Amino acid sequence: MATRRVTTIAGSPQIGGYADGRSALFRLPEGIWGDGASLFVADAGNGLIRQIDLASHVVTTVAKERLSLIGDIWGNGNVFYMSDFWNHKLRRAVPKPTSTNPADIAFRIALRGGLTRVTEGTDPAVRVGHARIIPDPGNNPPAGLAIFGLRQNGVLISEAAVPASVPILSGRIYAEVDGLVNTGVAISNPNSVSATISFYFTNSSGQTVNSGTTVIPANQQIANFLDQAPFTTSSSRPSFSDIRTFTFTANMPVSVIALRGFTNERSQFLITTLPVVPITGVANDALSFPHFADGGGWKTEVVLVNPTDVSIVGIVQFMSRGTPASAGQAITLTVNGNTSSSFSYSIPARGAVKLQTPNTDSLTRSGWVWVTPDTGQRTPSGVAVFSFRPEAVTVSEAGVQALTAGKAFRLYTEAQGDFNAGSPGSIQTGFAISNPSETNINVGMELINIDGSATSVSGNIAVPAQGQVAMFLNQLQGFSGLPNPFRGTLRIGSATPVNIVGLRARYNEVGNLLITTTPPVDETAPAVTSEMVFPHFVDGGGYTTEFILFGAFPTQTPNGSLRFFGQNGQGLNIQLR
Repeated sequence: MATRRVTTIAGSPQIGGYADGRSALFRLPEGIWGDGASLFVADAGNGLIRQIDLASHVVTTVAKERLSLIGDIWGNGNVFYMSDFWNHKLRRAVPKPTSTNPADIAFRIALRGGLTRVTEGTDPAVRVGHARIIPDPGNNPPAGLAIFGLRQNGVLISEAAVPASVPILSGRIYAEVDGLVNTGVAISNPNSVSATISFYFTNSSGQTVNSGTTVIPANQQIANFLDQAPFTTSSSRPSFSDIRTFTFTANMPVSVIALRGFTNERSQFLITTLPVVPITGVANDALSFPHFADGGGWKTEVVLVNPTDVSIVGIVQFMSRGTPASAGQAITLTVNGNTSSSFSYSIPARGAVKLQTPNTDSLTRSGWVWVTPDTGQRTPSGVAVFSFRPEAVTVSEAGVQALTAGKAFRLYTEAQGDFNAGSPGSIQTGFAISNPSETNINVGMELINIDGSATSVSGNIAVPAQGQVAMFLNQLQGFSGLPNPFRGTLRIGSATPVNIVGLRARYNEVGNLLITTTPPVDETAPAVTSEMVFPHFVDGGGYTTEFILFGAFPTQTPNGSLRFFGQNGQGLNIQLR
């Protein structure tokens, strides 16, 4: 006490929750007792006893059994005793050893709550791997989102969001390897035995031009660009200027993600997530991209991928936002050098096409993209990549996945700093909602804190018939008092199906606006019962990865652990904050 300085050894100021490790969360810590090597804390709000290693500041949970409301605690170094108020009991417990891998996150997420953790990124060497969301027995895994960040010379230049996913047996990816653009693929094998991956490339005619196989041992991962091994070898190199898709099949479920890398005019590497298209269960419904922008420095590339083995045809329209008095309309726009309000597409089997807006107008036009297959035709999939290029330098790229409509979503949200003034480091969540129906609709919104508690911030927004609304949270009526800083989820509900995408906007250290799309979670989707996997994360060498977990449906209180593996399949001890 000589310095009169107070420091925090565990927990996060003003953020309640449950998480173990070096970035622990508590909810209403009460009694405390120590034996010189550890502190034992009565975590009353979670009904648990927590142990803090005083040397490493790693927090572990002594027992998984829930207690009603713990108050005082005392021990003798071998056992300790506690008062359990509401159960009218005195309890005795024996401390368990601290975690052998403190980078693992044990999570117990409150109803409607979530948690976030980010890698330190201080190591000069790049480390990559995959992470597995492992639910406790009888639990469903939470929804998960990983956001990669890349800094060069201390300046954040790019971010990309990757959702956690259930392992799959096959998929197709839009492939572009041409000059400044390259496509990378990460495949992780979460199984206890080796997985064999077969793959092939197709060209603009839908013909197979290169194929191969590779084996990924148990718990291991590969991550490389498509013009590198194992996808391409010196003896087998396709003409990449004519490549359109990359298709894979596996003999057991694997987790896969694709990333588009673009080297801009300053030789900065911008990252965009590309969807993995399933090649089974293909639908024939119309779909939409909830947002596009063109002009004023913005342009959009709409990529359509054919998930079938036969050619497909249909129409693409770039729709206006509309007004309450006037429905959204197809915009007359120049795409691939052709000016029209409707663009026909014809995609060969296993192929892909790209439609690009010009960015020649000084004014920005925005809206949504409607993709309608011809009668009897299968629906393509794909991504709309919109980029921002002020003053001759592309500073941001983000991908919007083609979506089918739904009625209830939840979206991770955050706010930090003075975003309206463009302050460096400031963050604001936005969203875009498109309404494919022929009537105006009202969409309800409710903001929830990261610990699951209500914020008393809610509202409604009108979306025109066949129109779109895009805005930041603090622009929504009733949301002007958004807490700052804020982390939590936004619940979005509509009686009529809508399409939605989240937009995470932030100003970097030199004032450039970076946009990252964050996918929503459909609350009405069937609950996942197995593990979910982040097929790729990266830390060090300028990279960080932020992991975000939150409940996937309204009644969920997920428990489990987030476990990290290096490319060699061994557990990876990374530092999280």
